[in-house]
Amino acid sequence: MFTEHTYGYASLRTGLKKSELMANFQNTKLYHDYLDIVSILHDCFFAIPDDEEIPDTDLIEKNMVFNPQKTLQIDVMTSARKGMHYKLDHIIKQAEREQLPYGTIITITSISSFGNCNSIKKYYRIFREKKIGVLFPDYTRESGLSEYSTCNFVFKPRPQSEYDRAFELIESLEEGNIPDKRGRIGKDYTPAFRVAFWLYELFKISEKIAVAMSGYSKNGFHLKASNYEQTVYYKWELETFEENFSISKLIKRNRPVPENFDKLIHTYEKNGDLELACILNKIPMIFPIDYTRLFLKYEGGRKQLTRCLKLYDFELMDRFEEWESSGNEPSEFYKECGIEQYLYNN
Repeated sequence: MFTEHTYGYASLRTGLKKSELMANFQNTKLYHDYLDIVSILHDCFFAIPDDEEIPDTDLIEKNMVFNPQKTLQIDVMTSARKGMHYKLDHIIKQAEREQLPYGTIITITSISSFGNCNSIKKYYRIFREKKIGVLFPDYTRESGLSEYSTCNFVFKPRPQSEYDRAFELIESLEEGNIPDKRGRIGKDYTPAFRVAFWLYELFKISEKIAVAMSGYSKNGFHLKASNYEQTVYYKWELETFEENFSISKLIKRNRPVPENFDKLIHTYEKNGDLELACILNKIPMIFPIDYTRLFLKYEGGRKQLTRCLKLYDFELMDRFEEWESSGNEPSEFYKECGIEQYLYNN
């Protein structure tokens, strides 16, 4: 088996008319949504040609033109083209003509790229029939793949049980539980934020100081933290902090215990597969290290929280207060904390 075509695909929506987009293209949401797609695909190690990294007005002017040589295939949905997946349909037609099993792989960053619930199901039925693979990275999972992904990172079908499960899950998908990544504070995880986040998770500093160090509001810090926990960088750093600080012995601080955690425990103990247990119980994926931390939180409650709060580094917190009172920027304090060395790609 070999892969003839690998495409990055997305459908982006805009409420602007063509003339409005053309007049101020670089300042439109459409332009920045395209850059976000490129950034996410880069994080997934998806190779994008240099001339496709920055969108130009061809995205609008040639919206109804399919160029099979392009790596990124972006359908722009306007009020006049609502629900039309022109380029996706042409990718399918091309695969039909060539009749290569898994000769076409479509990489997506969101399942909603294929439209609403009925549209997603329709396309997945076609993908299965035409043997078109879907690569859907999701770094909240140990495998790095979404439960809806039918191919792995070497562009081969996943093991049969996981392959079949992807289609079964799509068939049981309901409109209300389509994962939606819009609205996240999902970029620019600065060293200042990451140091503040990890000191907070290690119970070295209070929430108040973590928020001040991060440069965000209280709600902004926790939203940013929740989004960061869904990146490959968090996964790598979590493993580093486990190796150097045994973070699995501390309760998970930012993430609450899921409501049906008791069912998750039961399922996981029964089948020994944490990812499958999360899928069956409709719980966002939990890394094994964080599962241990959430289990401590679930089992120990306030007692475990009190134990962890006793780990505050009061000397470090006093230094922060002194730093801030001397007129220094709170977000610059991360350089004084001694853990920047453990951040990925620092």
